[in-house]
Amino acid sequence: MEKYIWLFPIIFIFHDMEEIIGFGIWLQKNTKMLAEKYPFVLKTYNNFSTEGFDLAVFEELIVCIAFSALALYTNTEFFRLLWLGGFIACTLHFIIHIGQSIIIRQYIPSLITSIICLPISIWIISECISILILQFNIIKIVLFSLIGIIVVLLNLKFAQSLIGKLQKNGSYPI
Repeated sequence: MEKYIWLFPIIFIFHDMEEIIGFGIWLQKNTKMLAEKYPFVLKTYNNFSTEGFDLAVFEELIVCIAFSALALYTNTEFFRLLWLGGFIACTLHFIIHIGQSIIIRQYIPSLITSIICLPISIWIISECISILILQFNIIKIVLFSLIGIIVVLLNLKFAQSLIGKLQKNGSYPI
């Protein structure tokens, strides 16, 4: 399993670079459509700034690296299973982006890397589960995976709150 652990932050960085590069531009170009069809999206990003978005992604990357480092260097059941949950959450995130693009029927910044990363991530997860199943029972794997997913979801909420906190030269209107 050790050979897969650092792939989590690498995949995360690869995917989030597409979001960092394109999300602000995409949000500006699609404000009208989002206001008409998906106002909750605009509400989520009402204080959007590129700098704030970058800060949120950076914070999530720190958590991803921490999960990976703890899983690798402590070599404990708790952190390995927590890592798995975090990686599963990241993989579910790819599925959500693909679904978002299908629902709005257009490209969103994150679609290309989600399509690329999804099969790779599913393969890594299945490899890790096949390794972990020899050490732990399936209930423990599922339980800790759920805990990891919850931690990632709570952190995502926190990271999204950072988006409006860091702005260059004041607020940027969408």
